[in-house]
Amino acid sequence: MPGTGRSPIFHDRLLITPIMMSLLCCSSDAFRLRKFVLLAMVLSGVENLGRAAPAAGLERFYIGTYAGAIYQSSLNLDSGALGAISNAATTGDPSWVAVTPNRQFLYAVNEGAGTVVAFSVNSATGVLTFLNQQSSNGNGPAHVVVDGAGRNIIVANYGGGSVTVFPIQTNGQLGVATAHIQHPGASPHAHCTTLDASNHFAFVCDLGLDQVRSYIFDSSTGKLTTNTTLITSVPAHSGPRHLTFAPQYKRAYLICETSSTIIGFNYDPTNGVLNAFQTISTLLPDGFTNVNSTAEIAVHPSGKFVYGSNRGKNTIAVFNVNATDGTLTPIQQQPTGATPRNFAIDPTGAYCIVAGQASNDVRLYSIDQQSGQLSDTGRRLSVSSPVCILPLILEPPQPLIAARSNGTNTLELDISNSLDFLTYQLYQAPALPPGSSWTLLATGARGQTNFLVTNSLLQEFFRVGVSTNY
Repeated sequence: MPGTGRSPIFHDRLLITPIMMSLLCCSSDAFRLRKFVLLAMVLSGVENLGRAAPAAGLERFYIGTYAGAIYQSSLNLDSGALGAISNAATTGDPSWVAVTPNRQFLYAVNEGAGTVVAFSVNSATGVLTFLNQQSSNGNGPAHVVVDGAGRNIIVANYGGGSVTVFPIQTNGQLGVATAHIQHPGASPHAHCTTLDASNHFAFVCDLGLDQVRSYIFDSSTGKLTTNTTLITSVPAHSGPRHLTFAPQYKRAYLICETSSTIIGFNYDPTNGVLNAFQTISTLLPDGFTNVNSTAEIAVHPSGKFVYGSNRGKNTIAVFNVNATDGTLTPIQQQPTGATPRNFAIDPTGAYCIVAGQASNDVRLYSIDQQSGQLSDTGRRLSVSSPVCILPLILEPPQPLIAARSNGTNTLELDISNSLDFLTYQLYQAPALPPGSSWTLLATGARGQTNFLVTNSLLQEFFRVGVSTNY
């Protein structure tokens, strides 16, 4: 398994025809190996499929609040059942939480105290253990992000109008700040930081300046420097709040708090420049004339849909994405609890989890994979002042594999119950016993689920297993 230093783990084996193969499922997240059972059999060129019932899949999600605690619950991806809610850690007012790629450490901003707090994560129970804290170097920290390499966190100080970088030490504690940038003007309000796919450009939404400011980020040193094209301006009084990239990182979408709009940008990864191509209201298609402010924005893992939350109208606005040019078309206003401060699309794209700050609840909505529309499942959790949702996969849905002969020494493998955001790889080995040397046979495109493979081995056996990192 290249780059991991660990061999694939298989849950079963079966004698079949001349090849030994594993199926490795990969994503851009940190490596977390899990076992699955699925065997497909081909004997003497006659198709004979063996299938295990697919595992449902399970997620844990953390809930940041203004109620003195970070809570946690779980989501069964098959039934949509929510698990019991429990206190993961007691801390001031953790309005935003972020986790490292390896899931070992979690960081939260405490707005009132102006601090950022480090926790270790118990992988089995989800309980958080306090490690240390640092001053955020500005008033009212509203957002924290862990960089793609897991080496630093970047904190956006809303009240202070500044951005601070802290290094993550090997034990998960936060070191002394390595960078601090104070935004100019009488009332800057840095609201969030978004990193691009290369982990090289950092974009800071400043609600007070009506700007998205671009910085060059060095993960190895934790330094931020001004990009040549520093400022992407938006119309006055728009109030840019949160920015997110589409899955391929060719486009970005910005939700603006005070104008209740979403701005779409084409993105140039060579210089970190954003070029606007559309501005659209979050209050469409039916419109809304009372007071409203937006909060969160998310792109579906498929890249086909965009979601934004309206506080006042109390809805999630749903948009279809034009695959050619990225433009948005409004398709739904899904009612939510009061003041949907934050929401998250679960990593599989099956559910939307919404935090109702004023209704003191977390609500679960299913997502139609064809239309992108939301449906209220009726499932609720009672939580005081929830303001941030962070879902993490514990057990992915188990892929199902079917194999068939497609000519001499050629096999066709089809994966079902798969996830669009994963990339699947095939490995083969010359022997059945544990400890055999595995070599890469084929790598699919992102979301590819069909493979034609040719056997180049002489042995008369074949084994299929599934492992995944996520």
